[in-house]
Amino acid sequence: MTEKRYGIIRRFNRAILNPITKTFAGRWFYALIYHVGRRSGIEYSTPIVAAVREEHTYIPLPYGANTDWLLNVRAKGNCVVKINNRLYTSIDPEIVDAKTALPAFPRMPQWAFERARIGQFLRLRNA
Repeated sequence: MTEKRYGIIRRFNRAILNPITKTFAGRWFYALIYHVGRRSGIEYSTPIVAAVREEHTYIPLPYGANTDWLLNVRAKGNCVVKINNRLYTSIDPEIVDAKTALPAFPRMPQWAFERARIGQFLRLRNA
């Protein structure tokens, strides 16, 4: 998929899909990541998909490593992730490959991530 097409999808998700997803994020399959703007200092919440395995939280990066929320988390070095109505204070953001991250997810999401060719994941250490 071209970068231009990703941009259209990202804008649609930000304007339309994300506000809808936030109504049930933090439960079921979706999670919320709370982060602080690296330039503005404003607190944001963004719906994501996430899984916890041992002391880490894993988040797929279908748009790569240059999304605003990820740049904010990396700049600050920490965030809070809400998964299944539980809050995780997370630190030490690190980009990892699918081989490292996929075991944290149930089989069906693993299959979906593989089919979508998602090769990058964010790994956070839960403090």
